[in-house]
Amino acid sequence: MTEQAAAEAYAAVDAAVDEFADEATELLTRLVAVRSVNPLQPGVDGSLYAGGEKRANELLAEALRPLGFGIEWVEIAEGRPNLVAVLTGSGGGRSLGLNGHIDTVAPQAGRFDDPWTAVIEDGWLYGLGATDMKAGHAAMWLAAKALQRAGVTLAGDLHIHSVVGEETMSHEIGTTAILEAGHIVDGVIVPEPTSTAPDLLRVANAAAGNHLFSVTVRGKSTHWASRNLAIRAGGPGDEIGVNAIDKVVYVYSAMRQLEEQWAFTKTHPSFPAGAFIIHPGVLRADIGVEAAPYFPDRARIDYLLSFPPGYTSDEIAAEVEEHIDLASRLDPWLRDHPVEFTWIDSWPPAFTDPEGDFARSVMASRADLASVDAAVPPLGAPVTAAAQSDANFYEAFGIPALVCGPGDVRVAHAADERVALGNIALAARMIARAAVDWCGLGETADKR
Repeated sequence: MTEQAAAEAYAAVDAAVDEFADEATELLTRLVAVRSVNPLQPGVDGSLYAGGEKRANELLAEALRPLGFGIEWVEIAEGRPNLVAVLTGSGGGRSLGLNGHIDTVAPQAGRFDDPWTAVIEDGWLYGLGATDMKAGHAAMWLAAKALQRAGVTLAGDLHIHSVVGEETMSHEIGTTAILEAGHIVDGVIVPEPTSTAPDLLRVANAAAGNHLFSVTVRGKSTHWASRNLAIRAGGPGDEIGVNAIDKVVYVYSAMRQLEEQWAFTKTHPSFPAGAFIIHPGVLRADIGVEAAPYFPDRARIDYLLSFPPGYTSDEIAAEVEEHIDLASRLDPWLRDHPVEFTWIDSWPPAFTDPEGDFARSVMASRADLASVDAAVPPLGAPVTAAAQSDANFYEAFGIPALVCGPGDVRVAHAADERVALGNIALAARMIARAAVDWCGLGETADKR
């Protein structure tokens, strides 16, 4: 592909993006109207949102069919199908995937009565899922529409993977299910929100891994007035009772020590010092009912930790358990009544080589856009992602993955979620450039 051919394609794409930007806004409005709340969100009555993800993906599929995409479905969880849309290239090029999750978090009360009725105000579109991440879906569609309108045929295949389950880390029914079904690509862009003004369209190549887990400590219940006998020197001590809160605080302190050690032992060049944490999010202690006049006989802390690329979740879990086991040996009660661990969900870390072919290609596409649009600031190198995404699971399959898309992650999962409409057009222009550069140009298509 010559520089002149690429420049002509980019110019035609930019004109087409401007032509169809309003249609992308309409698509986003329609997607927001579909109540695709993840039915497994904590505190959510899943029956209220059954079929929402399916309806949203069907809407997107109907928008992609006229652009020449073949439509397939991958369904692991009943009623929650993933959309695989493929625009077949002319041959000889590399394939590009675009991944977006169609599920949203639960609604929150805000200044608008209905979070599923999009409101456009001062260049912003407000609505649940607007920035996280249905604007990304609108940008994918707009990029594909612009390529078609510009008469651009790609040499490689262009995939759009619209998945369920991301908001609850249910990758096994979403992105991982698509990959295990054989829908493999040579590189993927996930247009999650990376456009916090004025730093629009930042490209992220690294993300921490996550692991959700709980620790449970057992105590020995007795009357609250026996506390002096249980804790004073010379008293009966553990024989009369053990307050599980005292023991879980001991475990908490040991976990905090490990977290401090991680500032030195868990490092990665893409992350600042001390980036990896062991976050205690929930604490519970009781005897089955919440009542103060008892020694609670059980206590639990729910944690969410982060860890760097280069480690597996199993390695991290083993390290955490070993540290707490060593600390417990210094406490007679915990030595005989070991801390119980429950490992729940994990999210692998991600790292795409910034010097690799895919990162270089996408960064070059972004640089070209920045050279013609002052709204996109220069970016010398990829950055670290502000949050995890399904890019991590492509990386786990050995597929280079980058995150770049419309919206500000700071307003995701928030009341009055919103996206700047101008972000969608910018993201579409970059995605289209990336597709041309990575997939290559094939035979010229007719403009439609």
